Amino acid sequence: MSSPHVPTGRRRSPSGYGEEGVALIMAIVITLLVALIVAGIAQVTVADFEMSRLTRWDATAQYLAQAGIEHQSYLLKDNKDAVAIPYTNYPVTADQRYWYVTSLTCLLNCSGNVSARRWRIQSTGEIRQYNGGSYTVLQTRAITAQVDITYFGVAPNLYRYPLKVTVLRWEEVLP
Repeated sequence: MSSPHVPTGRRRSPSGYGEEGVALIMAIVITLLVALIVAGIAQVTVADFEMSRLTRWDATAQYLAQAGIEHQSYLLKDNKDAVAIPYTNYPVTADQRYWYVTSLTCLLNCSGNVSARRWRIQSTGEIRQYNGGSYTVLQTRAITAQVDITYFGVAPNLYRYPLKVTVLRWEEVLP
């Protein structure tokens, strides 16, 4: 008996059309989907880095404002006639990026040789960036505190030394 004839050519699909381009189209679609997923992950990563940078700047500016309050309180303990702190680069860095400044208002017993005085201290912390001749403020935070300082001493240094420091109020100044 003779063996059946087996065709050696390509088979056609039942509809009569070839499937030669399907693999290329599928590869393009899959590559496009992978590229979209990678772009989405990259965007989320960049946004996360930006958010962490802004959060770090915000916390640093707040700590600078707190440092200004503490520095001003220290100066008032040492000398009840101390003045407000002008712009201070702290910590002193070559790029002069971190600053604080205070304003000071006497609220109670402002003159004379008294045993206690009350102050309102406002401190602002700033993060700056140098731009070829001027500074740009990148982040700022402000804090206001009311502080009572009680003094003691004997003549001739009556009411010269700090006895007690009481922070009556401490609040952030919102923009």
